[in-house]
Formats: sequence, C-alpha cells, structure tokens
Amino acid sequence: MKRQISEFVYACLTCQKSKIEHQKPSGLLQPMFVPEWKWDSIAMDFVRGLPKTKK
Repeated sequence: MKRQISEFVYACLTCQKSKIEHQKPSGLLQPMFVPEWKWDSIAMDFVRGLPKTKK
C-alpha cells in the first residue's frame, strides 16, 4: 500500500505543486495586535458563490 501511495503522489500534478519543497518558508512568528478595549477592532469574513439550497 505504501508503494501505491508513493506512486500516486509521484504521478499527481496537484500533489507535486503542493509539496513542501515548492513553498516559501513562512519566516519568524510575529506578535499579534491586541486591542486596547473591547470593540476596538472588528473584522468580518464574507463567503460568496455558495450554491443555493431548497431551504
């Protein structure tokens, strides 16, 4: 099974593109911004293009 997985990953273009050797190093960790007071900083994420359901 290990050999079959290795052969599949070797032949898979998507797998080859996402291999760790093709990614840039992320660098050192950076300190996060901490707001002084609640509601001092607000963020929203919007997800668009989802298919509509019957409900």
